[in-house]
Amino acid sequence: MLMQYMLDFGMGGGQAVRAYTAPYVIPSGTTFAQFQAGGATGHLERLIAAQHATSAPTAAHTWTAAGGGATGGLLAAGTYYSVVTESNGFGETTPGPQSAQITVSAGNQPQINFAALQAGNTARNVYLGAPNGSSGGPYALYAAGIATATYTLRMAAPTNSVAVNPPTVNSTGLSFVDANGITHNRPLEFLRELERKAPPKFYAMLRSLIDDFAGGEPMAWNQTMQSLRDTHTALAILAAWCSEVGAIVSANPGTFNSAATGIGGRRPVRTWP
Repeated sequence: MLMQYMLDFGMGGGQAVRAYTAPYVIPSGTTFAQFQAGGATGHLERLIAAQHATSAPTAAHTWTAAGGGATGGLLAAGTYYSVVTESNGFGETTPGPQSAQITVSAGNQPQINFAALQAGNTARNVYLGAPNGSSGGPYALYAAGIATATYTLRMAAPTNSVAVNPPTVNSTGLSFVDANGITHNRPLEFLRELERKAPPKFYAMLRSLIDDFAGGEPMAWNQTMQSLRDTHTALAILAAWCSEVGAIVSANPGTFNSAATGIGGRRPVRTWP
């Protein structure tokens, strides 16, 4: 357990530069007529259906050996290749095409110019090959959560990394099957619990996760981040649901009228033109 903890947190070696990527929820496009016909469950199902897996980069990124400066960089001199994945905050795509090779001199700060993000993605992760490494890798995670159009590689390559290799499976959907054939769909399960009116488990899980990590429990970093991402994804979809419902209700206030109850009386109802 202690050795796993040391590996997960990069103790004794460099770490990749990371920034957390918040989930990006694709709008459902629910119309007022669909809202009326489907109610709460219908609207939530349309929102769930809109969260399709996003695409990996299709064009190779470009980079130059000293585009960020000729001095001050900490990468070892040598030749390098790199690949880039993208994230929508739910998960991560597989890598795009490999870069061209560059030759880095001591002190150089290579700069990457990224291709445009694929629809629904909000950030990029850079995986760097070893100095004088072969075309095709292996690659190690160098930086994650990059939202800018360019990125400068100023730091030394990590001596170990949480994500040693780029993913082989696209995990940006609400449900995906990993390389071992295991289905991952915990955010979807959280949302289904709400539809069944079952007590949601994700708040208790989130609270325990935060308390344990803050208290110094030796938690595997990858597992911690995945649990946080799963919970955040479910909450982000619920927040988007509230936002969409709010916009629909605000735009369609209707008026109060009365309708027959069927037993000779009348009751107030809301109607729309």
